[in-house]
Amino acid sequence: MVDTIDTTASAIAASANLVKMIRQKFNYTVEDLAIACGLTVDELNGIEMGENAEPGKLHRIAHSVGLPDDIAGAAH
Repeated sequence: MVDTIDTTASAIAASANLVKMIRQKFNYTVEDLAIACGLTVDELNGIEMGENAEPGKLHRIAHSVGLPDDIAGAAH
């Protein structure tokens, strides 16, 4: 199995934003995802811009859309 953390770190380094891609895949607006995961719109915007992507926040995002926790660990 490919190490998802290394793979995602490479994607982020290449300006890909996994959180934004996941949100769009689920057809969520930032506001929708904020309600679903309990974070603020400002927090989500910051994460999508590559700021403050704390593991706990990423786990909340993944859980809110039904993704496994290891996906959340890959996003930072």
